[in-house]
Amino acid sequence: MDPSPSPSLPARPAPGWPAGVSIVPTDPAHAPALREALGSVARERRWLAAVEPFSEAETHAFLAINRAAGVPQFVAVAGPLVVGWCDIVRLYPYPGYEHNGRLGMGVVAGWRGRGLGRALIDRALGAAAGAGFERVELEVYGSNTAAVALYRACGFEVEGVKRAMRRLDGRVDDVVCMARRSVPPEPGDDPGFPGTL
Repeated sequence: MDPSPSPSLPARPAPGWPAGVSIVPTDPAHAPALREALGSVARERRWLAAVEPFSEAETHAFLAINRAAGVPQFVAVAGPLVVGWCDIVRLYPYPGYEHNGRLGMGVVAGWRGRGLGRALIDRALGAAAGAGFERVELEVYGSNTAAVALYRACGFEVEGVKRAMRRLDGRVDDVVCMARRSVPPEPGDDPGFPGTL
């Protein structure tokens, strides 16, 4: 039996949760609305690496690949609109890396600050173990302090910083690398990086 919350209910309703919004597994039928949502966030040119939407064909292909792989992917829907998304995708196709995933998410402007981001992450992380993920990583711009705080609250830790990684529209931004492990390290499992080679 799936212990995760019902697909039609928010995982963690927050004060100010918008009426009529549900967190549901992403379906191929969501592709056009997801493309619009992602495109609107991308065009803000601040939060995502992409600054333009993907094509509809690319969006359909992304959803189909993830669906076939059985990885977590959820959307926040308000009627016909997708107003947020979160997925955890396979990170590397190599043996020994199967337990790693990368979290990607976004919430459309006007819908932020109402608990949707946290509910989306909770649903995706709740499904991560069932997809075989023990470690989930992400990258976030250092200037996005609200997202960094949200990720920390969800158990992500900073693993490193890529200094001045992005230069766009007169802004220079660091890329903060964060990760969350769902199982504690075993002896000898976490040798740590010595700092010099």
